[in-house]
Amino acid sequence: MSKNTETLTHQGPRVASAEQIARSTTWTREQIQTARRTLLEPILRRRGYGLRAMPNDNFLVEDEGDLLVKESYWVWNSKSMQGNAIDFFMLVECRSFHEAMQILAQGGHP
Repeated sequence: MSKNTETLTHQGPRVASAEQIARSTTWTREQIQTARRTLLEPILRRRGYGLRAMPNDNFLVEDEGDLLVKESYWVWNSKSMQGNAIDFFMLVECRSFHEAMQILAQGGHP
């Protein structure tokens, strides 16, 4: 099996479309890497987060203190937390890995 098709979780078929990915219980390394690099700003806006533009292409997540996002990364200094797009949904929204992957695969749409 090649690195691009190696699965990291159990069960489920390999998938190609975003819709299939959203229903999948199996995520390939490539899918996980893509999800980690997903731009947060448009997804967070779709999910109803208020974002305020800051210098250097950063966005402050309103109503969350000093939570900043930039591209696919975020940092929350007051809570000593930071990470990529998957981590945002797991640590900030307390979602499971699978839920975070589904959110990112669906582009933040419910």
